[in-house]
Amino acid sequence: MGQPNTSNTDQLITILGQAMISNPDILAAEAAIKITQAQLEGARLPLNNPELEFETERAEGNSYTIGVKQTLDWHDKQGSYLEVAQTRLNAAQQALMALKLRKASELLDAIGNISTQKRINELAKRRSETLSRFVLLAEKRHSVGDISIAELELARLSRAEAIMQQVKSGVDLIKANSAFFALSGVQLPGNISLPARLELKQQRAIDDETTIRNHPNVQAAHNMAQVVRQKIRLVDQERKADPTFGLSTGRTGNENLVSLSVSIPLQIRNNFQNDVDAARAESLQSDHEAQVMYRNSFARLQAARARYKLIDGTWMMWMSLGEASLQQSLILLEKQWQAGETNTTDYLLQMKQSLETSIAGAELQGERWSAWIEWLSASAYLNDWLYGATKEQ
Repeated sequence: MGQPNTSNTDQLITILGQAMISNPDILAAEAAIKITQAQLEGARLPLNNPELEFETERAEGNSYTIGVKQTLDWHDKQGSYLEVAQTRLNAAQQALMALKLRKASELLDAIGNISTQKRINELAKRRSETLSRFVLLAEKRHSVGDISIAELELARLSRAEAIMQQVKSGVDLIKANSAFFALSGVQLPGNISLPARLELKQQRAIDDETTIRNHPNVQAAHNMAQVVRQKIRLVDQERKADPTFGLSTGRTGNENLVSLSVSIPLQIRNNFQNDVDAARAESLQSDHEAQVMYRNSFARLQAARARYKLIDGTWMMWMSLGEASLQQSLILLEKQWQAGETNTTDYLLQMKQSLETSIAGAELQGERWSAWIEWLSASAYLNDWLYGATKEQ
């Protein structure tokens, strides 16, 4: 992967860090991890506490007994609870990583949208200013009879259209800033700029299957499927009865008593086999869902890479043409119009095409950034790209 400009990257890291700290979805996911950690600690403790019994009786002779009962975890249910709790924790941690990846991608995509809309707004403003100046020149030429009233009105109409487009681009910029604020809770600094270098490192061989298997989304789905598989054994153990042993001592009249008791529930009327069958069906469902997540993630990765390469190739072609050449052509076109070599209609048409091409170039740059972020999200290499430049310092 390409390395971003360090100053730009530091700025992006700061913005993302501030947004992530206060994001309610991330805070909820972190709370979920604390819940599973507490459940894991609880699973390490014995399942059954001892019971203390005391009995006294007043009759012909006073009697009393005191004893202790303890239910034993005969089938190692605690081990199954511990296994499930650990896997749940792993799933929650992977889910948090996946959520952070998604939120970071959304924020970077929103930043790219703001940058694109800002550039489009600048171009629209430049177009309005150019046409306003052109109308003044057209009015002067009309006053001396060089152009007709129809050409002058066409110029004024083009200026009005340019002003409306500038207003629209301003509204789109406001919407883009609002969308970023909704995601982050902060306003984007006005001096933010996007890294220019986004190319892939050709020397790094990418194994798509390994990449997808290690993706947090796939890992979280795999761990949840594993939790459900482990619950089959747990449910099967839960339906098995554990024995309870009791030891008591006491005195009846002048005689001392010591007794030992054993009780085992009889699973005759209901052996709870249906719970095991339900757990197996749920496990099969989770396995299928994990497979769907893998396939979707694999397809997303390949589509994201193909999309980025396609857009990047078009972008490189656009850069080879250069926006500067468009500006030079506009200057030349205006000189030709003032010299009477080009009529007003052709001038306005060509100027409109040139500026629309510039706006299309800005939109293409935004699409390139969006495709790049999608590729980084689909491959889970976003952190590698963001922090790569910092680590190499």
